[in-house]
Amino acid sequence: LVNLAVNARDAMPGGGTLTLDTENVVIDEETAASRPGARPGRHVRLGIGDTGSGMDPYVLEHAVEPFFTTKPKGEGTGLGLATVYGIVTQAGGFLQITSTPSRGTQVSAFLPATDQEATEPATVPDEAPPAGGGRTVLVVEDEEAIREVTARILARNGFTVLTAAGGPEAIRIVDGHPGTIDLLLTDVVMPQMTGKEVAEALTARIPGLPVLYMSGYAHPALTSQGTLEAGVTLIEKPFSEPQLLAKIRDVLDSG
Repeated sequence: LVNLAVNARDAMPGGGTLTLDTENVVIDEETAASRPGARPGRHVRLGIGDTGSGMDPYVLEHAVEPFFTTKPKGEGTGLGLATVYGIVTQAGGFLQITSTPSRGTQVSAFLPATDQEATEPATVPDEAPPAGGGRTVLVVEDEEAIREVTARILARNGFTVLTAAGGPEAIRIVDGHPGTIDLLLTDVVMPQMTGKEVAEALTARIPGLPVLYMSGYAHPALTSQGTLEAGVTLIEKPFSEPQLLAKIRDVLDSG
């Protein structure tokens, strides 16, 4: 949902309408035979539509290929629809995309329905991670809303927070900061500098600086592209406050 919503937002730079809808559908034998990956039977359709720029036939044909993107270099990984396609097909479903240039795009994920009862999700332990104790975290995130929410979470849990909208600003902050920085929390995919490049620049200035990456993309997809190396610590967006604090605790304890 996050990946599809981000794609829809990017397709409507001047504004527009984002529509989410669901419905129960039955795929018959004839329909299943005409759609790659489709199986007959009951499905739940999850749809996201936008009134944005749309895609021409060539772009539509390649839309789910990993690393295919029409965005300028540094502004997209080409993993959004590919990630959605992978998740849906692994669940036994299929993806349907319709698009018209200048009119918008509709993405429908068809997921097999089940009669089984939903299981309760695993709960986060009630024990709260220890407070920040005044330790300083530098948050690097180009999305202002995410940057502000993350900073508020950290501040109310006892951390001193520095924020930057990108790599160049983060470097300036580090070069001018008189105190200690205990952790770098950085987004992975950003304009100008990637999270990996930010981490390399800052660890060169602060040897041994612990780094926690955050991204809306799955870790395997980022490592296969070379955007991140295997073995680094990543928290996937969206994350809850307890999840973020627990991951920070793990990184600081291991450092």
